[in-house]
Parts: sequence; C-alpha cells; structure tokens
Amino acid sequence: MNTEALASFVKIAELRSLSAAAKLYGLPKSTLSLRIRQLETDLSVALFQRSGRNLLLTEAGLTLLRHARKILQNCDAARAAVTELSTDVTGTLRIGATGEFGTAFYAQMLIAFRELYPKVDIELTFFSPHMLYAADSFDMLDAVISWDEGREDTETLSTATFSLFASRSYLARAGMPDSPANLADHQGIVYRTPAGLQHWRLQKGMAQESILPRSNLIANDYWTVKYFAVAGEGIAYLPRFFTAIECERGHLVPLLADWESAEKPVSIRITRPHAASRRMAAFMDVCRRYFSPGFVFTGPRYYVEAIHDPNRPEEERQS
Repeated sequence: MNTEALASFVKIAELRSLSAAAKLYGLPKSTLSLRIRQLETDLSVALFQRSGRNLLLTEAGLTLLRHARKILQNCDAARAAVTELSTDVTGTLRIGATGEFGTAFYAQMLIAFRELYPKVDIELTFFSPHMLYAADSFDMLDAVISWDEGREDTETLSTATFSLFASRSYLARAGMPDSPANLADHQGIVYRTPAGLQHWRLQKGMAQESILPRSNLIANDYWTVKYFAVAGEGIAYLPRFFTAIECERGHLVPLLADWESAEKPVSIRITRPHAASRRMAAFMDVCRRYFSPGFVFTGPRYYVEAIHDPNRPEEERQS
C-alpha cells in the first residue's frame, strides 16, 4: 500500500475536502484525487461519499483512517530511528499552531531554526484555538504551539502582554485617552475569539479593568485588527511585540502606557514525547534560545506599512 496515498487520504479525511487539503498542503488536486482513486482501486471499496461540499468517510474509510494513522506513525518512527544514526539533523518536523500571529511569530521562529538546520523539512499547520486539544487532530504532529493558559504537559516558551494602540490620524480626530474611563468615548477595533468578543483586560498595580468598547469593526484575525488601527479606524488591543515595528515607524502610538494585560504564556507541547528525535531536540533548543535575552532575529519581518493614509493631516503628508 502506497504511503503517499495513505498520507493524502488522512489529510483529506481530516479536512473533509479535497480542495482544502490541496490548498493547505500545497499539493495539486489532481495528484490527491489520483492517490485516492488508487487506494480505492487497491482496496476495492469507496472511501468517501459527498455531502454538499464536504467529503464524508464511508464505513470502510473510517476503518482505514484508524489504521492509516498508525501505519504512518510507524513509518515516521522507522525513518526517525534510521536518521538518528546519521550525524546530520534531518527528516521532517511537523508543527501545529494556533494561527493568531503566524507570520510575525511562528514563521520567524522556524526561519531561525532553518538557518541552523537547513536539511530539516518543515510542515506548519495552523488550527483554530478551539480545535487545539482535539487529540485525533494531532496524531501526525511532533509539537503544538499555542497562546493559552498552559497545561501540565506543556513548556512555556515566552510570555507577552497586550496593550492599546491607535494611529496618529485617529488620535488627531478623537483625542488621546488619559485613563480607562475615557475609552467609553472612543471607537474600538475588536477581536472575536471562538468564545465571543475579546474584552480589553487591563491592569495597573492592583487596579483592574475589563472593557468591551463600542465598535463597528470586528474581526477574528489580529493582522486585520492591526491594519484597521494603522488605517485610523480606532483603538486596537494587541501584543506589544506585534506592534513594535509599526510603533517604531510612527504608524501606531501606544496608549495608557501604565496599563497592560496580565502576561499571556506561549506554550509548546511535544505530542509524542516517547518518540523523541534529534531534530525535535534541536528545535526545542532553538525555541528556547529564540526567546532568551540578547537573541537577534535576522530574517524577514512582517508589518503594516501606511503608504497612503487619507485621514493623515495634510501637513504630515507633505513633511
């Protein structure tokens, strides 16, 4: 039985869509379709049945999925065991992550790893936070990184704090808030979590505030929230590291400097600690060094550039 066909079958089964699997894993739909047909011909069964836009597993498909995951895990374990005999760090590293700050966080960390270990192949898969600990979704992953409250089986890599930010053009129109009480007079750009709208949770010493601002812009993507803030649409609640470049370039201004959120941990969980590999040990070493004091990232960084802002005062555009 062809392992590439089995791997393609698992990808399609998990996403319930040929198109979604092709897009997520960068494979031609025709290739995936051919592999499924080969499997069905080899086994003389139908593995999927269509329901609207989704592909649902038949009874035979459900049975194969259970065995396919075990087969692929055993193949990975055999490959890892042979690879460990080599002095080079090679093989495939499969990382799952929540998708809040993909390019500004996970991609940068993986580039730092690739600079040291170019022979390791990387597969990075983003998940919605509410799917994070669905065990059957992570059978094929080596580690999962998330922004959460931490678990006993995770290691905290770093922490981040959220603060408030707005553009100079917005502040020129609406004024600068000097206390959390003033935020009621301002327009917010609100992030939607799977559980609902995200409150702005701020603290200063022993004082704490939880604010849900008035808003006509809501998004479940932090990059979009930041874009709207740079465009002058209101105040955004974002991590400090995520707005560092925009603040350096003057596209965003930090507000209420003494008020910020509690520290939010960034955690990593090794999904198969019993099958530790040399590449996983190398990855953990790089992750720890990436967040250590004095580490300098030299790869490309992403940010929102305000090339044209129609709300910016005329004298600023001419300067």
